[in-house]
Amino acid sequence: MSETELLQRWQTRMAVGRMAYEAGYYTQAIRHFRLALELLESGELRHSLKARTLTGLAKSLAAIGKYPEAEIMIDQALTIDKEDIDGVAGQAEDFHQLSLLCWRSGRDTESLDYARKAFELANKAGHDAPDELKAKLLKHLAVLAEQSGNTAETEDYLNKAIEFITMSPQLGKNSMIYGDVLLVKVFFLAELGRYEEAAELYPQAMQIVAMMRGLKHPRVEEAIKIFKEMENPSAVLNAEQTQKMETTREASHHGIV
Repeated sequence: MSETELLQRWQTRMAVGRMAYEAGYYTQAIRHFRLALELLESGELRHSLKARTLTGLAKSLAAIGKYPEAEIMIDQALTIDKEDIDGVAGQAEDFHQLSLLCWRSGRDTESLDYARKAFELANKAGHDAPDELKAKLLKHLAVLAEQSGNTAETEDYLNKAIEFITMSPQLGKNSMIYGDVLLVKVFFLAELGRYEEAAELYPQAMQIVAMMRGLKHPRVEEAIKIFKEMENPSAVLNAEQTQKMETTREASHHGIV
């Protein structure tokens, strides 16, 4: 098999793996990322490609709760990216995935440290780091601030994320991350008792997320369950309903909110 053909096969496996992950088919994503990894074992392709394969596989494993295995793979990817002179953007993604993994497994202090490091590296990488990564990091920093009880910092991060996404030529108001950030803000506003503002944002947020992922996506189903109280436009939320939303959110491990 020629190097060109090998690269094309790797790219195909990676593309299918990413599509499967975004659609919520995590087991299928794992299969395709593992096959992509096998294609790299010949040693004929660039070693740096292995880092992106490992992070894709790690994300998929983490999505089904296999945190220890996922963390090992992210550490391996980070080692590769640190050896690459042009690997700053890759390092930012690695630290982002470590931050999410720690957050999902209840290690909030580590998660915050990794998120800050990832954001620093993403800004350092400039245009090499995709705007989606920077937006996701702003969202994640907002979630961590909200969980620590820092409402001013939470709202600041959310507003920065919304402004950044709106102004980004790569993203915009129809992007998946925009819907995700709006959902985070919906919950945040409801938690503060700003129910009218929350209910106003909810339909737009759900329309974007459902359109991009589909109603049967596990993250969309979780979001619908969490915000069930807002399905009736005439509903006025109270503290008890907000507490119910919070309890449902705490059982979620997929990371929209």
